[in-house]
Amino acid sequence: MQQLKQLPEVKHLSISYYHNYLRYLNLYPAKTIITYMRIGIVLHGPEIIDTGSAKRVIEIFKKELDIISILGGTMGRTAVLDAGLENIIDISKGLTPSETINALKGSIDLAILLNHGKTLDTGRHFGRIIASRLDPSMPFVHIERPDLAGRIIYYVSRTKRCAEFVKQFMKKHDENYDLQIEQGNLLPMYVRPDRDLLIRRVSGAFPGENIRLEGVVIGEVINQALEIVCKDGKVIELRGGKIKQHGLEKINERKINIFTARVKTGNIRRTKHEPRIAKIQHKKQGRSVALIDHCAESTFELIKDADLVVTVGDDTTAVAADILTRLGIPIIGITDGDLDRIIEDNMIPEDSVIVRVTPGHDDSVGKEIFEKLMDKQQKIYIIESDEFLARILSLAEKYLEETKYY
Repeated sequence: MQQLKQLPEVKHLSISYYHNYLRYLNLYPAKTIITYMRIGIVLHGPEIIDTGSAKRVIEIFKKELDIISILGGTMGRTAVLDAGLENIIDISKGLTPSETINALKGSIDLAILLNHGKTLDTGRHFGRIIASRLDPSMPFVHIERPDLAGRIIYYVSRTKRCAEFVKQFMKKHDENYDLQIEQGNLLPMYVRPDRDLLIRRVSGAFPGENIRLEGVVIGEVINQALEIVCKDGKVIELRGGKIKQHGLEKINERKINIFTARVKTGNIRRTKHEPRIAKIQHKKQGRSVALIDHCAESTFELIKDADLVVTVGDDTTAVAADILTRLGIPIIGITDGDLDRIIEDNMIPEDSVIVRVTPGHDDSVGKEIFEKLMDKQQKIYIIESDEFLARILSLAEKYLEETKYY
């Protein structure tokens, strides 16, 4: 515990809460006076923000406690920007929720995961994954779907009193938040060995949803008993899923650690939202250009300080364009019509160009751009953007089907 002082006189109205909380954990004697307590709220996904739950819960805790709010993961960033909460919720880290919480150790007294899963059960399962990856000494509570008869979940017996503290505090400041407390189990081994194979089961998947491994669509869910089968760091089978060969080839260009790899199913953003569109900075000369090739979920990290972004792949272009609309950065998208629709109603920034080539050739055009125009660099500096586009169109000419200007 950090920054706790013993003083002869305390004027905080909420001292009894701090005092009881720490006494519950048997960390401080009854006469200890608590003058400071810091809560780390780690939010995951766009839904908790789009529903308004994130703002309401943060405001409750800010009434009496010192709060740090951080987005864990990447795809909630557009929701934070749309909601105008970027000055309240830190979106700069780009770490997973568990990495974010572990990084806060020593600077907070209690970590709270705030999430809104597809269903209560999928949210519970997600919390189990996070809890299983945390430093066991970190006091941790999970608030799931708080505005839909959700739960306050604890995973270690000693943190039950943390959950009780959270319940009391929320109800004190908003009687509508009278959430049930329940104990969640830490996730058992969800990757099992079978001779020379490693098999990872995936929970919370529904038939018809796409399957994304490290941001790349590798297939479609056929039934809920979904398993990813790997051999020597390569995906060789989807049990309960239909393989998308192009995506499988892309992901197998590198070695996958199936224990820690990010696996997601379904649309990136399911909840209704009002996009906040940033103005494009009209700049024809002197531009920094970044390339995103089948890694749209890392857009924020890859486009730092970029004025123009080249995207390769249909879903990559759709997701990156939707994000970059909020940042006022145009794109040149290389697509071939093979869209999996992992995001609905996506936006495209003004001054963007979408170059559609014949099926199966977006990768080859992207490779030529990377090697011949980008000098095999993730980011380059160009003088004239119109000339750069002309060179891309020249490389794509033999496969070109359509060029669309926005």
